[in-house]
Amino acid sequence: MKYSLMTTSMLFEMLGKLKNGLPMEEVKLEYLDMLRKTAELEIPAVEVTSLELELFGLDFVKNALKENHLEPACLVHLDQYATTDPEQSAQISAKAIQRVQDALSLGTKNMMLALMAQPDAEIYSYAQKQNALISCIKPVARFGAEHGISVSVEDTPNVSVPLCDSKDTASLLNAVSELHLTYDTGNMLLKGEDSLSFYRHFKNRVSHVHLKDMTYAEYGDSTVDGRKMTAAPHGEGMIDFPNILKELRTDCYEGYLVIEYVGSGDHFTNIKKAKGYLDLYKRE
Repeated sequence: MKYSLMTTSMLFEMLGKLKNGLPMEEVKLEYLDMLRKTAELEIPAVEVTSLELELFGLDFVKNALKENHLEPACLVHLDQYATTDPEQSAQISAKAIQRVQDALSLGTKNMMLALMAQPDAEIYSYAQKQNALISCIKPVARFGAEHGISVSVEDTPNVSVPLCDSKDTASLLNAVSELHLTYDTGNMLLKGEDSLSFYRHFKNRVSHVHLKDMTYAEYGDSTVDGRKMTAAPHGEGMIDFPNILKELRTDCYEGYLVIEYVGSGDHFTNIKKAKGYLDLYKRE
């Protein structure tokens, strides 16, 4: 098992600076500095998102990774995969298939489809959204399998979308045999499910792992009982990382352990602390 870093929160900061007038060349320098600091922490890989491919271009990202001796652990592509509009769904599938080709070009064997909720989600039934999700994702997963790319989904932190608990996840995985699972250690808590039990239920389909700690807060994603949850610094929330990492070792999981960093301030001091905490249990 080796680490990868999720850099999305830092990318959003860069995007905000770009919108506020920072020249693109300076934003690119910030991106390169982020990758350099990741490598200095001896984290060998990063998650690449469709956001940065659109922002900087595929060739720039490839070269930036190469310059910093970093691997692309996974290409993450966000979209409204549960849309019930047939024309829009076909467009979303086609775009995701293009991203599979980008994953091939980047040199990663992993691609994760991150489910966004569509604006009109409340007017459709859960079953309608679930059927739409299956129809949209199935051709992407099959295309990936045909080209040696492991296409996965993760359960989402939005209880209104049809992919937030073990029942929803099982329905999708059963319907799409080529699809894999990115096991996110925190998202199922929003539906009151246990993280380790969730992993045990799906471990034969897990191809990627996101390590995220969670806590109750005054803000964040809504749970089924009306409370709020958000990501916490690793080791300061409620996730049982010692036993989760022990079980992954026992099961001979060989993929990436993604440090899902969601923070602000001195990012790399925070990331170093998170890595140090996870290191206590990664090798035991």
